[in-house]
Amino acid sequence: MSSPRWIDGLSRHVFWDTDPASIDPERHGDFVIVRVMDRGTLADVKAVWDYYGSERVRVALLRAPSLGTKTISFFANQFDLPREAFRAFRHRNAHWKP
Repeated sequence: MSSPRWIDGLSRHVFWDTDPASIDPERHGDFVIVRVMDRGTLADVKAVWDYYGSERVRVALLRAPSLGTKTISFFANQFDLPREAFRAFRHRNAHWKP
């Protein structure tokens, strides 16, 4: 399966452990969104945002089992949501209560 041009243009470090040519942008959309929003450059983020749209990005990030704290904080602000709305935030904090 060949990957669309925009996936080929994303930073290689985002998909360091997978072959971008094997990514189906629809079937693996949540994977692409989470990886790019958490590890990509501004250009990567814009490309993914333009392709998937804000609603699909929001849903994928809310469901993601793991995200960096900066990513959660940024997108909580972007979508005007509490950090607790993110599964990754709840999961992280469930294990680190003092």
